[in-house]
Amino acid sequence: MNHTRSLCPPTRALRQLFLAPQPIVRPQCGRLDLRINATPARCYSPTASLGRIYAKPSNIIPPTPQDRDEAIRAPFVQIVNEANTLDEPIRLRDALRRVDRSVDCLVKVAPGVDGIPVCKILNKYELSKQTREKAKPQKDNLKQIEVNWAISAHDLQHRMKQLETFLAKGRKVELSLTRKKGKRAPTVEEVKALMNGALATIKSTNSMLVRPMEGEPGKHVLLVLVRKDLA
Repeated sequence: MNHTRSLCPPTRALRQLFLAPQPIVRPQCGRLDLRINATPARCYSPTASLGRIYAKPSNIIPPTPQDRDEAIRAPFVQIVNEANTLDEPIRLRDALRRVDRSVDCLVKVAPGVDGIPVCKILNKYELSKQTREKAKPQKDNLKQIEVNWAISAHDLQHRMKQLETFLAKGRKVELSLTRKKGKRAPTVEEVKALMNGALATIKSTNSMLVRPMEGEPGKHVLLVLVRKDLA
């Protein structure tokens, strides 16, 4: 019986198993990543975003251009003090030394006399805020009242009282006398009563028409009214 000869003797196999050099495994915890483009680890802070949200602005909104600081073309100025009175005239350069230029500015508020302008020390932010408020479009002071020709005597009295109140407060009033859709046609007496009531209210409140009356009585009439002393 033929025996197959072992390809590797047992002694050689044991020698390779126990005497062969083993790979050295080095710990990686102390290894530094020295790559140039390595991304650094980010530290999380729960208050970091709050700091960005509530951080105060580093710069102050500059005021609108006007005669202020070195732009004041006068060698002497008078400053309005905290008591709202005028100090003695001083040189412009001395007045500017009183101003904390980081938050305040010296503003010319009046031409003064003898070529000495009147100035105030104003906060830059407040000055800019006031300028923006003035630049906003003013709301219309117009009030509108609509009255049906076929109105009852009680309702007519109430509407004329409302018209009188608005005019007494100095408001401009647009009085629209019209026939509402679906309502009956007014009688001649109702048209006269409404026109007379409107004219009486205009007279009692010392008011006037801003522009000529538009329309036709009994159909549609538009009256824009204002007190005479405010016209």
